[in-house]
Amino acid sequence: MPGVRDSAGHDRPEGDARTMTVPTKRLGDLLLEAKPGFACGEEAEDGIFQIRMNNITRDGRLDLSKRRLVPAQRPGIAGFLLREGDVLFNATNSPDMVGKTALIYATDEPTVFSNHFLRLRVDRSTLLPAYLARWLHLQFDGGIFKAMCRQWVNQATVGRDTLLRLAVPLPSLAEQRRVAEVLDRADELRAKRREALNTLDDLTQSIFLDMFGDPVENERRWPTGSVRDFVARFESGKNLVAEDEDDPRAQFRVLKVSAVTSLTFIATESKAVPSGYIPPQSHVVRDGDLLFSRANTEALVGATAMVTDPPHNLLLPDKLWRFVWHEPVRSAPLYVRQLFQQPSFRREISRRATGTSGSMKNISQDKVLSITTGIPPLTLQHSFAHRVAKVELLKAAHRASLAELDALFASLQDRAFRGLL
Repeated sequence: MPGVRDSAGHDRPEGDARTMTVPTKRLGDLLLEAKPGFACGEEAEDGIFQIRMNNITRDGRLDLSKRRLVPAQRPGIAGFLLREGDVLFNATNSPDMVGKTALIYATDEPTVFSNHFLRLRVDRSTLLPAYLARWLHLQFDGGIFKAMCRQWVNQATVGRDTLLRLAVPLPSLAEQRRVAEVLDRADELRAKRREALNTLDDLTQSIFLDMFGDPVENERRWPTGSVRDFVARFESGKNLVAEDEDDPRAQFRVLKVSAVTSLTFIATESKAVPSGYIPPQSHVVRDGDLLFSRANTEALVGATAMVTDPPHNLLLPDKLWRFVWHEPVRSAPLYVRQLFQQPSFRREISRRATGTSGSMKNISQDKVLSITTGIPPLTLQHSFAHRVAKVELLKAAHRASLAELDALFASLQDRAFRGLL
């Protein structure tokens, strides 16, 4: 049967509502420009802010917590300045993150972008920037860019020509504006829920500092010891991956390190293991496990998160450790989780981590267990854990609400680009 191809390159029969409700046009025919940024190894205190991969979140927001300034005198730098309405497409990143996209609003300072991005400037007589950014988000969320990217060690890229060949649904400008506004309003609800979760995280940190200060600096003069005084050891699993890591029929799934890098456990950050593999019971992830990332980038090595309500078929990989406690227990796990998440503690882990790769670092059990810290009384740790448990209940309610909003947003987003709003 004759057919058409959708933006993912899949054949669809003519008349299929998913492709024929709205006319489409090749992305390259809708742009005035698709320009890559530039690499720069130099920094300058009085330079120009350059957006890099870590400055854009996976949901397209700008994160300015880490700013890198490059020399303003670089030849031709004016050609890389961003302006309102530019769409930044992250063409090079990890396979899971390639294709994340940000819409640039008015900037309050000169801003340029790195070679990991393509700057897309649209012909506004036919395509609105906000609509394009939303459509690219849909492709990213649907795994389209992960499926089409070229991969090599720890990196992936979506080629410029490949991107520009995608077919974009193209309703009228009025309808494009309506779609973007509806999705913006829906996304606002999700953003408010995330803000509430961040506020609760800040509350936990405030309680910790109020009760204990910084145990690494130990200005409260708690008795000094090492991590091995309250952690017996760590145990890990095995990294096994099926040919299709997304295979929904897999009996077991193994966690990725990204399951803990946000400092909150994300059970969906996992991949299928080969069919027929039966793991030892010690590799199965359990409710209440405290997990530690022994290998990651310099900034993320040592990320720690507590497991809550995991599926019964999740397994530990080799790069995530489970804390094993002394018997009888000498510390409150919620206290230890917060201790390991302290900036000063994370810096010490990062300092001790080693590795020949500029991007990946590893740390040994002995180096973690030998870290010196103040050790508050166990009764005070339990008091902290009791207070934090109440905060965790509130966070669980907010996460459940956010999950519902995410599902509703995904449905709304899909319908919007099929002309079904």
